[in-house]
Amino acid sequence: MSAELTTADQRRGGERAPLAMLSELRALAADHPHRARVETWNYLRQLGSRQDREALRLLFGEGDEPEGLDGKLEGQIVGKLFGIPEAALANPLMKIDPTWRGKSFDARAGTGLNRLSPIAAVVMPIITAGHLGLRYVDGEMEGFHFDHAPDIGLIEPRVRVRALDYGVPQYNNPAVRTFPIRRTRDEIVELTPGVYLGRALLFASDEEVRLIAYFALRQPVGSPL
Repeated sequence: MSAELTTADQRRGGERAPLAMLSELRALAADHPHRARVETWNYLRQLGSRQDREALRLLFGEGDEPEGLDGKLEGQIVGKLFGIPEAALANPLMKIDPTWRGKSFDARAGTGLNRLSPIAAVVMPIITAGHLGLRYVDGEMEGFHFDHAPDIGLIEPRVRVRALDYGVPQYNNPAVRTFPIRRTRDEIVELTPGVYLGRALLFASDEEVRLIAYFALRQPVGSPL
């Protein structure tokens, strides 16, 4: 099996192709876990490049509740931001520098943070209207803290997820229109061992929860994938 086969399978199989691919990847993981992580990661990148949100929705619905989120995880934005006016500005900038590099989790404390490229030290205070909560650690910028816990997805598919809450008052995350992270919630499922699919939700109002992005995480950072 190779990532190149995925595109052809997707064209032939329609909605069933992503689920068939996931089954193959999980079978591969039983004997070749490193290769399965590579294939899963590349497959998600392909889906993102095609903006195949329906395939991502199907995969998310088949994901398992993560149990091993701990330490540093590498991240990728899967496709583009959508559903918010700010996406028109953010997506071209992410082509130049994705900025976001991943997340770090403390499983015991139920807390975590985001890791960004050094350019965030210059860009983020502008986007966030002066937020200065980032710090430089080991070549990356760290900040935008969250609490995390098991939960049920707020939108369909309503599966068991690991939910990330950015609205904790003590973290003082920004809520400005250009970067309303305090009003967002991340939901994460595990697709194959060590590879996770996430979706970012925005609380647009008291009654509206809007899906605005997909992302992926994998562990461990620096492994011989």
